[in-house]
Amino acid sequence: MRIESVSAIDRVDERLRELEAHVRQLDMLQQLILRLLSIMHPLSNVLAHYGANATQEHDLMQFLDELAGRVRSLERNRPTYDEFRIRVSDILPSLSGDAEFLRLIIDTLRVERSAYRELHEYMVAQGWLNRAQIAKELSTR
Repeated sequence: MRIESVSAIDRVDERLRELEAHVRQLDMLQQLILRLLSIMHPLSNVLAHYGANATQEHDLMQFLDELAGRVRSLERNRPTYDEFRIRVSDILPSLSGDAEFLRLIIDTLRVERSAYRELHEYMVAQGWLNRAQIAKELSTR
């Protein structure tokens, strides 16, 4: 019985090593895909699709740069969802109140340039996607 349990443990250890190697491969592929996507400037494409002009795109990118910097700052200076929503509405007034557009911006930040990934993680951790979804549901009632 003892020999069988050692053999079973060896198989489990081998399978665990295989799974860990597979996870490392998947992580490497995911990083490669994120880098490739960021080259394509997905946020610019989204903004163009929604009719943003070059000035609006520049202003939004500048605002996102500011937010990305503030994410690492003191707690009292960190960005809020309401600030984000209001400022995006100021920059793109024709999309004011479009919760789906806000969700799309937040989602796109994950695959935009690497400087925005930390901002995206902060937004998700703070529940901004959920707040945008709730706003969308309220607006469709």
